[in-house]
Amino acid sequence: MKSKFRQLKNPIVFIGLLTGLAFMSLSCQKQSNELQQETYDTHKAKQGPQKEEIVVVANRGSGSISFIDAISDVVVETLPIAGSEPMYVVYAPAHDRIYVGDRAQNKVHVINPSVPEVESAIDVGNGVFHMWADGNGDQLWVNNDVDQTTSVIDLHANSVIETISIGAKPHDVFVSEDGSRAFISVFKPDADADQVFMYSTSTFQKTGEQDVGRDPHLYHLSRKDKLYVPCQSGKVYALDGSDLSILNENDYAGAHGIFGTLNQNTIFVTNLPGAQIYSINTIKDKLIGTPATTDPIPHNLVVNKKASKLFVTHSGGTANTVSVFDIDPNKELSFNTTLTVENNPFGLAYYMRHTNKD
Repeated sequence: MKSKFRQLKNPIVFIGLLTGLAFMSLSCQKQSNELQQETYDTHKAKQGPQKEEIVVVANRGSGSISFIDAISDVVVETLPIAGSEPMYVVYAPAHDRIYVGDRAQNKVHVINPSVPEVESAIDVGNGVFHMWADGNGDQLWVNNDVDQTTSVIDLHANSVIETISIGAKPHDVFVSEDGSRAFISVFKPDADADQVFMYSTSTFQKTGEQDVGRDPHLYHLSRKDKLYVPCQSGKVYALDGSDLSILNENDYAGAHGIFGTLNQNTIFVTNLPGAQIYSINTIKDKLIGTPATTDPIPHNLVVNKKASKLFVTHSGGTANTVSVFDIDPNKELSFNTTLTVENNPFGLAYYMRHTNKD
């Protein structure tokens, strides 16, 4: 049977048909791209002409990040990053940029949130894990747990200015709001306890250390100069931020991820194996009410600016959800909704940005 193309005796008609098919293909692709952009633009228009509130989620298993409208609780965009294993995300208001740690490629990707798209990448060490930036947007500290190092990035130049040898496996990291100190939690499997190290951000020298429980995470309250250290072995420590001395310690089963409210009077801590979320008053260091129950493996969490919502990733190889909780005036939690993102949602960050910067 002869091809229909071979039956066309007029070459002009044949060329015209091919041109038409190519135009249709390009047109369909253009419409698809325009539809994706329209979805994101519609979300921005609904948020208002001056600002938008977003929770951005690193989908470790899918090599992508998801953007959640933090007002309407809808996933409005998913950005794939080729060949990546996204771990944690940080937003730096001073630069209006998102930074994504990529464990697979030993990089930190720099993303423009107004598009959104990847603008550039910064080479760091092997085993990218937790990372944190100071409040001035001067430095981003990135833990590389395979290399047992921490990369310090100058956010003005987007380049590594120091690589610190930790001497053990670094895990979580938190840079103080004023940018003077960095705290790093360290795994010590051959010792009786894991530790927290403190570093100067100007000399990059270690200035203190403290023994804590196993699998420690970190959150520093700048106004109180208190460093909270939830340990999955079952305690939450409060350390003096100036010298790491222990102020108090309380029992909280499975304590893992941590985040605080803007006024720093409340922290929220996940019970990772127990599928709970603790609300803790930082004035009295007491549990508020009853721990909220949640879906399995509540991992990392973040609070919006008004402290009216809490967003929680549920991690694991087949996991793909983020839970949203309402926070009442007493800082107790009630379940709101579950959002579907991509595989193994890990770190997340909240930001409010002015869209007139675009």
